[in-house]
Amino acid sequence: MNQELANVIRIYTTGTHKELSEYLIGKSKDNLIAMLVDLLTMYINDKNSSTIREFITITLAGYKHQRSKIGYNGFKQDAFVPGKTIKCEAKTKNIHTGTKSSKLNGGGNFTDYTPARLKRDKKENLNILVSGFIDGKLIYIIEFPFNCPSFVKCLEKQIKKWQKN
Repeated sequence: MNQELANVIRIYTTGTHKELSEYLIGKSKDNLIAMLVDLLTMYINDKNSSTIREFITITLAGYKHQRSKIGYNGFKQDAFVPGKTIKCEAKTKNIHTGTKSSKLNGGGNFTDYTPARLKRDKKENLNILVSGFIDGKLIYIIEFPFNCPSFVKCLEKQIKKWQKN
């Protein structure tokens, strides 16, 4: 992280809006661009947060992003049924070149899944968006219905295995 971005983050989190504005007004266009690029690079590659990767996956797939951490990641209006919405859940994966990270395989993380959530999601008939990134660059988005039989069967198998352990 460059020192200018570190200063902006410090002022943002400990100062006032006026202090931040005054600090940023004095920066050159090139300096502001460099700070924004550093911030985006850091945020999209963050191993502990997939928020920005979820946002880009959902919006590029034509859904409206839900900011809430509770519930589904996005929704869109059903083109065939007036007033009905289609919900989606995004599963993103970002790998880093030059490390021993796993390869992109179209998979997603369902480690916190429960039988109750599976029942709810089957009833809701949402769509799953799986996306793959390499070093923060989007490579693919795959969309499929949650109720795809082989997908549901795989989730049921994982839940039974986790319940056993």
